Amino acid sequence: MSNACNNVICDLSRVFSFEHWARFYYTVERDGKTFLEVPAEVVEECRKKHPDLAPLLDETNNQELTYESSCQNVGAFVCRLYDGERYGPGVVTKTIDSKDFRIELHMFGLWLKGHENYLDEHNVDFDTWLEMFTEWNKLEQVAAYRTRLMESSAADTPAGEKTVH
Repeated sequence: MSNACNNVICDLSRVFSFEHWARFYYTVERDGKTFLEVPAEVVEECRKKHPDLAPLLDETNNQELTYESSCQNVGAFVCRLYDGERYGPGVVTKTIDSKDFRIELHMFGLWLKGHENYLDEHNVDFDTWLEMFTEWNKLEQVAAYRTRLMESSAADTPAGEKTVH
């Protein structure tokens, strides 16, 4: 994978992770529907630490959440944030459809499933969430599994987990 492609995948994964982190900790049920309700102080902290990502909270906070709306919101956001600005036109959509990105989402889904109990018990900020995922990715068995996925054919590559996006 080229450095440019690696950077795109990292940038896109960070946005997908951020949105998932917000949904993981700040969804509430009202009248049989799911809503994102991120407290003002958390939004403000995100503005300070992640000014590029905070607009996603502004767009989705206090809105009804569905799987479809989540996918649409994140997809539109990454295109506005990166497509044609940071990366050339079409690079974002091509990357989202790539095997490398599917593997990245799959790995994130595995990490999340393996750490869900801990994350449920500890409301961690987004920086800690990313740090935990980064450290997990450094484990030898995780790196070996990722390598096997990268070496497999596209047909053998796991599709993105619905729980992730």
